[in-house]
Amino acid sequence: MSVAAWASHLPEVHPFLVEMAQTIDRTIARFQGRIGILQAELARLRAALAASPDPSGNRTQCAKVAAYQQEIIEYQATISQCREHFEAQVAKRWTAAEIAHAKSRAEGLFGELAATA
Repeated sequence: MSVAAWASHLPEVHPFLVEMAQTIDRTIARFQGRIGILQAELARLRAALAASPDPSGNRTQCAKVAAYQQEIIEYQATISQCREHFEAQVAKRWTAAEIAHAKSRAEGLFGELAATA
């Protein structure tokens, strides 16, 4: 779920906080785009490895596969950290119940939009 989507539903939220959440969402979207590119390259490399009759030339390809897998893991961890740090900052001002309510409202709106689309 978008960070800005639920942050905008917090009571008495300052517009600056919503802008910060939007920046986090854009950053996460860039990371997710990079993950998609890496996953596509990973699939291509795995297919090439499976089709290769010469196992001696596979060391470089195997190293690339491992490196891409590690990079994907690191991007995913960074995404989680971005969300967790933002929520930790928000938790200094709002209660867990207020945050949960804001997330619930955002999910409800997202569900309504998906149903009408």
